[in-house]
Amino acid sequence: MSNGNLKQTSGGAGYIDAHVHLTHAEALPDLACAGIAAVRDAGTRQGVGLALKRSPGQGSPPRIITSGRALSRRGGYGAFLGTPVGTRQEIAAEILKLRNDGADIIKIITSGVVSFELPGTVTAGGFGADDVLFIVAEAGKHGLAVMAHANGEAAIRTAAEAGVRSIEHGFFMTDAALDILAARKVFWVPTAGALRRAVERAEARTEVSAFIQQEIDRHLVMIGKAFRAGVPLAVGTDCVLPDRRYRGYYDDELALFRGAGIPADTVERIACEGGRALLQL
Repeated sequence: MSNGNLKQTSGGAGYIDAHVHLTHAEALPDLACAGIAAVRDAGTRQGVGLALKRSPGQGSPPRIITSGRALSRRGGYGAFLGTPVGTRQEIAAEILKLRNDGADIIKIITSGVVSFELPGTVTAGGFGADDVLFIVAEAGKHGLAVMAHANGEAAIRTAAEAGVRSIEHGFFMTDAALDILAARKVFWVPTAGALRRAVERAEARTEVSAFIQQEIDRHLVMIGKAFRAGVPLAVGTDCVLPDRRYRGYYDDELALFRGAGIPADTVERIACEGGRALLQL
């Protein structure tokens, strides 16, 4: 839980959370109380972030950068985060609709999630390489970048090589994938705390919990490597908001970055300037 360290930093600019899911206007007080200056909403089926972005209070922090509704492959993982699509025509139509609805970025699902049933694997799901290339190009026509939910080397490499702006989660990151992120200056939002919370909620078997903890430890090693390799990083909690525990979760995420071997003052800069750079504030 929070140790009370959250504060306004960087000349009062405040912290950035580059990966949340907004479900109600009551999320905004939780964010403001935690000193969050801006968030990037990674999508919900209802597109709540789009409505909140248009609300009268958007003249004051926290500022909302939103994907509105994530795009997922029909029949695959991620439908609960937005809009499942099947054909190129549907993809193009949904991107245009999101642009017209006020989306700031396109969120896509390029993999499943860390499996609790088969430890060491990622569940099925996600767009293939050709579709990701198409989505990045189509979004670019409307002046929109792409953030990609991606776990496992294949999905991470596919998204990074297609030209996405950021990799979200990135569990089972590899040295080869990091090299691509570093070379292309693709941001990584590692959301390490989200996996730890997920396994706690699932009340997983002891052996599964132990394996997931090993993966979290390995994830932290890769975050440290990413930092040293020059991969641009930003802090994201993957919290579904509102949640009165949010301040503690953000503080936990900062602690995990420090646990990755990144100096505390640099973690503060990543949380502020890194997030601002990613969100192009």
